[in-house]
Amino acid sequence: MYESYATLKIKEKAGIASAVHELQYRKQHKEILDLHGLQNTEIYLVQTEEIQNRLKTIDSLYRKINNEQKAKDIILLDAFHSATIEGARTTVENVRKTYDKPKSKDDKMVVNTIHGMNYAYEKPITIENIRELWEIVTQNVCENEHLAGTLFRTGMVYVGSNTDIIHTPAEAKQIESMMNELFVFADTSKYNGWLTASIFHFYFVYIHPFCDGNGRMARILTNSLLLHKGIEKIKYLPLSRTINKSLSGYYTSLKESESVQANGKRWIDITPFIDYLLGIMEECIVTSIKEDNRLSDNQKLLLSKMQKHGKGTEISIATAADILKVTPSTAGKILNALADREYLEKTKRAGKNIYILQ
Repeated sequence: MYESYATLKIKEKAGIASAVHELQYRKQHKEILDLHGLQNTEIYLVQTEEIQNRLKTIDSLYRKINNEQKAKDIILLDAFHSATIEGARTTVENVRKTYDKPKSKDDKMVVNTIHGMNYAYEKPITIENIRELWEIVTQNVCENEHLAGTLFRTGMVYVGSNTDIIHTPAEAKQIESMMNELFVFADTSKYNGWLTASIFHFYFVYIHPFCDGNGRMARILTNSLLLHKGIEKIKYLPLSRTINKSLSGYYTSLKESESVQANGKRWIDITPFIDYLLGIMEECIVTSIKEDNRLSDNQKLLLSKMQKHGKGTEISIATAADILKVTPSTAGKILNALADREYLEKTKRAGKNIYILQ
């Protein structure tokens, strides 16, 4: 876990050598971004060894994702969690039942988020069409509508949880120039997709450009940016659901990414948030892989019987059908699924499919 600058300064004053070393390391390795804070403060991050290793892990895990999952279901579930983070109180079943005609504001929030995600997956989001995305996300559910403006909000809103304001964002007159800066960064970033999207997410929330829906927008934009940078299996990753499971960490990392003062100069170190969001991305990939690999009862039964005889045990479709009390067609599908996941090796012998335990 990335310790905040304030925490390290306390440890430094207590004479803890590791804190002294870490502060020196950060001073030497900070990377200034082409983004600026509200008082024209410079923004930087530190690619710690842990973050570099995490990026490598994410890339490695990403290649193992099974893209045969139902993207439609993942989008529904993630939209549900994204809206829940912002206060929606409904159930997935309610949303499914009322999808075409949502009965409550909460259901409408989820459905809007689904439409927004689909829109942002179909086309890259730019400064020219971001307002259209926002209108999809907040249609008939917008709070603070009197501040909506024609492109971005016209008054002040705040970033925080139910109990704590953690950030006062940009004034209305600053928003358009900062948003232009953000999209230029996204187009020209030297970083890989995962890191670029994490920085984008932070700065979007930091600006908080709309009167409502900024959290849902940030999560949609993160996924959209990843998709259009070639990380197409983001559609199968439960990003919002994973954030929702550790929401306190989300707000803490945003808060700890606020100003750092050193040698009479103020900076914004966004590494705490980057560390948090990359950790979320890694966790949601692992979750996706685990769900891919979840076996049905019939699959478990077949594997259990074969494993009793050890590696190399063979089974035919007819034998599997007899064991499971299912039709040969169903047994074949079960065996093929196990072969796809590399539990079994499929081969032909005398014109019949044979499956061998690996």
